[in-house]
Amino acid sequence: MAKPKKDVIVVKGIKEVQVALKRLGVAPKRSRTLINKALKPAGNALARVMQFEYKKEFNNPRYVRKEGRTPTYKTIGVVTARKSRQPGLFVGPILRRTTPIRIKGKDSRNLPAMQILGNAIHKPRPNIFNKAYEKSKEVISAKAEKDMMKFLDKIIKQAGFTSKF
Repeated sequence: MAKPKKDVIVVKGIKEVQVALKRLGVAPKRSRTLINKALKPAGNALARVMQFEYKKEFNNPRYVRKEGRTPTYKTIGVVTARKSRQPGLFVGPILRRTTPIRIKGKDSRNLPAMQILGNAIHKPRPNIFNKAYEKSKEVISAKAEKDMMKFLDKIIKQAGFTSKF
């Protein structure tokens, strides 16, 4: 059985947008891509909030970063849900952006998640991702819905329909 999703922002009206795109003759795969593209600015806004919270929690002015290392807050970003048939984005630590760090002879590939969960050396820290999520959930959801409506208006104009009332 799948785990319940706890930190999910659901944008209302995506089904209606998919139906409208289908009526305009856009293939389902293409509509998923277009909807993800419209949701990306809201995802980036949430990623920026998470990066800010991360810097506020873990910033240590005494620490000097080794040359060539990626700043940890930059590993937080947006990833498109590629294996899903439904549109969606994941916001959080991204593995491919991290610099591998060795802890007790093993690679620690995801430093933000490790700092939240803790490991053999470090104790767990407060989950800043939940804090950022709760702080900006309503704003991000409203931005995503607004972007979806702008996107739908643009698609309707491209299809050659105008709405003059």
